[in-house]
Amino acid sequence: MKKWIGVFFLLLSFHSTAEAGYRGGCYMAAVVGLNPYGDNFLAVRTGPGSRYPMIDELHTGDRVIVCGSRGYWRRIFYSRGGYCALKYGEPVGECARGWAYGRYLRPLW
Repeated sequence: MKKWIGVFFLLLSFHSTAEAGYRGGCYMAAVVGLNPYGDNFLAVRTGPGSRYPMIDELHTGDRVIVCGSRGYWRRIFYSRGGYCALKYGEPVGECARGWAYGRYLRPLW
């Protein structure tokens, strides 16, 4: 019985990580292609979709760390003035987090 409970919690923790869109193997990306005659910002949202509340704005040239996806949406980490960096494929520091539409994020290889 204890073995099955352990397996259940292991699967539950994997599911919650996958649910958040985080799969490891993060990479750096830049915000590109925004319409200067439109809003001219990329909305950062609490979840992967336009129905989720907007919590921040990113602008052309801003850099983010992408750590997962769901459909066209990317799970991102970024700096709001503090230290946020990519180290050994993972975000470290005081990173803000959210979701952004992937069309406007270009990987920095």
